[in-house]
Amino acid sequence: ATLMRQVKHSQASERFLGKFTSLYSAYKDYCDTLNTIVECHELLKEPEMEEIAREDIITMDGKLQSSYSEIQTEIIDSLLPSGNEIFLEVRMAAGGVESSMFASELLRTYEMVAVSRGFQWTMLEEDARGDVGIARAIVSVSGTDVLGMFQFEAGVHRVQRVPFNDTRTHTSTAVVIVTNKPEDVKVDINEDDLEISYMRASGPGGQFVQRTMSKCRIVHKPTGISVTNQTSRLAQDNKKECIKKLFAILLKQELDETLSDTEQTKKSQAKQGDRSDKIRTYNYKSGVITDHRYKVEVAGIPDYFSDPEGFSELHGKVSTVWQLQQLAQIADQISSEKSKKSGQTSS
Repeated sequence: ATLMRQVKHSQASERFLGKFTSLYSAYKDYCDTLNTIVECHELLKEPEMEEIAREDIITMDGKLQSSYSEIQTEIIDSLLPSGNEIFLEVRMAAGGVESSMFASELLRTYEMVAVSRGFQWTMLEEDARGDVGIARAIVSVSGTDVLGMFQFEAGVHRVQRVPFNDTRTHTSTAVVIVTNKPEDVKVDINEDDLEISYMRASGPGGQFVQRTMSKCRIVHKPTGISVTNQTSRLAQDNKKECIKKLFAILLKQELDETLSDTEQTKKSQAKQGDRSDKIRTYNYKSGVITDHRYKVEVAGIPDYFSDPEGFSELHGKVSTVWQLQQLAQIADQISSEKSKKSGQTSS
């Protein structure tokens, strides 16, 4: 166990250092270019080299700006929380039925975005409310930099609209929680631990389904968990679906045991789910989505919920403001450090 912890620590350290390798390279290019410009200015003093030096300065100035922009990008990338697998939880909050419907819409939107990006979407738990709403759902989403795509969704989302069964505007909320999947969460299913049986399917599906032994049931002997599936006419397809369901249940159990360290993060993101806790408002009357944290607005609510590009538009604007804030904080820290050093020198 100690060796495994050391290996995991080593791997984490390598990823951490790897994030700064390209930053160091960009900074080195910037310094080299700056030194070249200084040398060119020295050459301006020599008449026979003046014309060439001026041309080089123009070229190097452009390269300097490019290197500076690259440094900014690398700084932001190094600050972005990295994660290729997350747990995404969406739950209803204030507003009753309307809240559950809104939570379901958010969940479908996130699935749409995940699929469009090529991420793997695995439902771990879903508590449905009728045909159109959910009380709570937990999903595992994996893919390159998936955390960066969904990190700004964490918090209380508020919707203001007229429900289908009323004439007045209602204000409801849903809560989104985003947590990085712990590296040690792993589920292995051993075929020897499975008790697999087949039986005739019941319910609608036609005589073929009902007359064949296509329904599959799998019992996980170590835990006693039982899952069934009869959605396909083929027994092997139903077996595959059963294994998927079993995997999701076992992963959820492992998650519940492992995520105790992230409960504070979840509480911070969820707060109480009150309307006043909102990070974002979807106002159907104006057709505008407002992100209150970053003072960002986009028009076109239908596009947001039906088109990945609509989601990307808001995400891009929020991400840009966040990046500028991070750069401003870094600049303030540098300025503060300089002031401290200057004060120490003068004293």
